[in-house]
Amino acid sequence: MVDIFDKILDECMDRINRGQSVESCLADYPSYAEQLEPLLRSMLQTKKAYTFVPSDSAKMAARQRFQAALEKRVQKEEEKQPRLTRIFGRPLARVAVATAVVATIAVYFGLNQPFYPVGPAPVPDSEGNFVLLISDDVNAIGDFTSVDVSITRVGLLLSGDSGEWIEFKPEIKEVDLTTVQGDKTQEIWRGNIPEGEYNKIFIYVDDIKGILEATGETVEIKLPSNKLQISKPFQITAGTVTSFTFDLTVVSTGNEQSGIKYILKPQIGESGAETKPAKG
Repeated sequence: MVDIFDKILDECMDRINRGQSVESCLADYPSYAEQLEPLLRSMLQTKKAYTFVPSDSAKMAARQRFQAALEKRVQKEEEKQPRLTRIFGRPLARVAVATAVVATIAVYFGLNQPFYPVGPAPVPDSEGNFVLLISDDVNAIGDFTSVDVSITRVGLLLSGDSGEWIEFKPEIKEVDLTTVQGDKTQEIWRGNIPEGEYNKIFIYVDDIKGILEATGETVEIKLPSNKLQISKPFQITAGTVTSFTFDLTVVSTGNEQSGIKYILKPQIGESGAETKPAKG
């Protein structure tokens, strides 16, 4: 349940940053509205207090710090809760989280020092040790003549205590998923990244444009947030080239009566890395 709430909170934070209202998030998640509202209100107030825009890497790292602080505070309060609820007659974990958010949410907007260090951005190299590929696992993709996904940047997280992030912009910034169905792939970046084990990969999506085959209509394809994440460890070692396929899939929900909606999400089971010896 905590993991689900974290994902919903993360999505709502992204939506508010894109200009949506707190009310729209609460309406979409009525079961979590009571927990979400104090956090999102505090976030919005803090956002208005800051007049500058931090870098994308700083925001991403700060969000990690924010989430870690919340999880730690919730865990502590849940351990205390049986005794406190007997005294005060109501759970206090949500109140504690609302207090914690006031102290930590400013980091998301106003702190330029990352919680996790961000390493130097690698440069493209045709002989590089890492290749990122995009593919599509066939679900509702057959409903479309094209699904153009605009990718602004990619993030990789190194395992271990350093927790260093590697970020880069793809060489190919737009992929039509109808052209990479099944075993087909589109290479969007190739270059050299530091050796070691990585445990997460993110792609940040700016826009999705889907055109229905039946009507020629452009329809909205929703994202859980502006980033798609896969947690699947892979190694970068000397003398090898690692190719990671990040598989996406378009799924449909609803029906003809209520209206069909489309969602883009990562397909973890079809994603992963392959390692081959480097040439020469």
